[in-house]
Amino acid sequence: MSSIWLTGLVATSLGIGIGGLLSFLIHGNKRSIGTIYSVCTGIILGLASFEIIPEALEKGSWITMSAGFLGGMVLFLLSHLVLGFSFQSHKVQHIKSGFLLTIAISIHNFPMGMTIGSIEQTDLTSALLAAVVMHNIPEGMILFAPLILTGFRMTVLIGFSALVAVPFGMGAYIGERIGIESDYLWSFLVALSVGMIYMVAIREILPEAIRHSSHAYSLFVAVISFLLIGAYLLCI
Repeated sequence: MSSIWLTGLVATSLGIGIGGLLSFLIHGNKRSIGTIYSVCTGIILGLASFEIIPEALEKGSWITMSAGFLGGMVLFLLSHLVLGFSFQSHKVQHIKSGFLLTIAISIHNFPMGMTIGSIEQTDLTSALLAAVVMHNIPEGMILFAPLILTGFRMTVLIGFSALVAVPFGMGAYIGERIGIESDYLWSFLVALSVGMIYMVAIREILPEAIRHSSHAYSLFVAVISFLLIGAYLLCI
């Protein structure tokens, strides 16, 4: 029995923690925040496109890949349909937004953790874990930003990080215990995570980058980051 669930838990905590630290350090500099969001968007999409999707296709088929990807998109949209409501008071909005993001990110992390925990130790595992770290850096920034504005103490912020990381570790542990015998099921679940990762990057992270800078700048940085990570993955 490997310790992939523990590695995944650490990877999630690391990404959230880095994002929270960056949010604390540069929350007053909009262009810096926009740059980090844009870079993370490009890297997330690059890791998914050049490393994770090809191996999922190799294990399964276009049908299982497409079904899983669409399923991930639907799960993302459903979670936002259930949780995505607006608030009036700015301070209350910041607090409730923090709780809302904690729940939403936890929902995203559980199935991704289960997927990673169920696969064997391969290069894809490392790629998925790298995607998890990068995926959670901007989410950590988004999660911590409203909480920092309300003056929460660092201990409370660490608690929020744990709430987000634990579901990933639980999912990875369950996936590691149960395992996945069918390559098609494996391919479907990986595609499910990819669909969710894509939606988070495009619907949450990139819009935040644009909000803190501009459309042209954000797209330029994201595309360059996407191409660079793609070239790196194709060369190694």
